[in-house]
Amino acid sequence: MIAAMLRIKNEARWIRAAVASILPVCERVFVLDDHSSDGSGEICRSFGEKVVVIPSPFEGIDETRDKNLLLSEVTRCAPQWCLCIDGDEILEPSGPDHLLAAISHASCQCYSMRIVYLWNRPDAMRVDGVYGRFWRPSLFRPQAGLWFRTTSYGGHFHCGNVPADLLHSSATLPARLYHLGYMCREDRLKKYYWYNRIDPGNEDEDCYRHMIQGDLPEVPAHLALKHAGPLKIARLS
Repeated sequence: MIAAMLRIKNEARWIRAAVASILPVCERVFVLDDHSSDGSGEICRSFGEKVVVIPSPFEGIDETRDKNLLLSEVTRCAPQWCLCIDGDEILEPSGPDHLLAAISHASCQCYSMRIVYLWNRPDAMRVDGVYGRFWRPSLFRPQAGLWFRTTSYGGHFHCGNVPADLLHSSATLPARLYHLGYMCREDRLKKYYWYNRIDPGNEDEDCYRHMIQGDLPEVPAHLALKHAGPLKIARLS
């Protein structure tokens, strides 16, 4: 059995496609709805009993806290595997077959999946720097006593999609997740300012400048940044 976990806030544009993409392979989907005001929770509930929506009991931003709440719900239903994705990510059409093939003979504790960042158009992806080589651990064996760890960043950001204690036994999975949340310039700018408000001065992330490269005059497309650049866009393949 595979379960899934997502923490969402105002993902109405993407969440229906995100959930629909994983339901063919997930028997349960647990969604933590962080006080969405755009109907995201209602969209998730429309899928029926396979999708469990948990209204967040919390105030404020704490990624680790939220993921640990979700993980406790997942562990309670005792799945063999858990898929952790974002509310603006879609599993590619061949993904379910790849997941089932991998877990049928798995000897590892978690799998990394390629994250493809769609950029400006739904048929284009960013491929420079980290955007062209980003694999994120996203599928793991949930076990009692394993939790997501806090981080030193604002909002406990970047705590991962897999408990850190499992990363020593990992493999790659030939299934991709399409990330839609950076596709539109206005969304990139909004997230850039939001991240810098919650997690200011994060030099490890280059203060998130890579997110808005080419969108603001002070971060031009031709610049070589810490994690990316010059900006390069390719046709989605």
